[in-house]
Amino acid sequence: MASVLIVENDGLVASQMARTLREAGHLPIRAPDGRAGLQEALSLPDLILLDLGLPDLPGEEVLRRLRNQPRTATIPILVVTGKTEAAARLQRVGEIGTARILLKPVSGAILCQAVEGILEQKPEQAAECLPWIQGRRAAIIQRLIAEGSDGLAIHLYRRLTADRMQGKGRPPANTLTWTEIADKAKREGLLDPDQARLLRSTLRPRDPTDSDQARPDAGIPG
Repeated sequence: MASVLIVENDGLVASQMARTLREAGHLPIRAPDGRAGLQEALSLPDLILLDLGLPDLPGEEVLRRLRNQPRTATIPILVVTGKTEAAARLQRVGEIGTARILLKPVSGAILCQAVEGILEQKPEQAAECLPWIQGRRAAIIQRLIAEGSDGLAIHLYRRLTADRMQGKGRPPANTLTWTEIADKAKREGLLDPDQARLLRSTLRPRDPTDSDQARPDAGIPG
């Protein structure tokens, strides 16, 4: 069973989708507009069904916000819309995170087939989003290099070196984890909470010694 968020302002359409999903063994969650959908997405559903013709926010804006929020960035999204021009525009730009686009009207059988296909490929979908997320991390690292304290810059250099050296020897002494670097940068005001969370949650490669708990002996100068 998967949780599926339905962001759809047409009550009849949303009800039909929800009934189809329940009959297929899934748990539907309904949101009548874009803002409600963004809030419900924080509960991390397995899939989001997104209409583009929402009353408060354009569906494209909801999609952009979902992708810019680290917590929801890798949730696969199935666009179900009657707005053919908007759907074609998304296809042209190759919007990351849009698993598939279905044009209304959509039969229950086609909807179920699309949902099952996406859920089966969810790990691959997340992998497709990874380069985009890593690009965001690269921008954050550049900011830390440009604005960080001398001590934080030293630890950032050690962390980058340790990642490159994995499997080739011992990392530099007193190497902090990405979590510790993110927490320190947030305390110094170099990163906002979402940026710090993004840096912590997209470790590539992951150091076996890395954890979400700061080491008591890992002091940071400055």
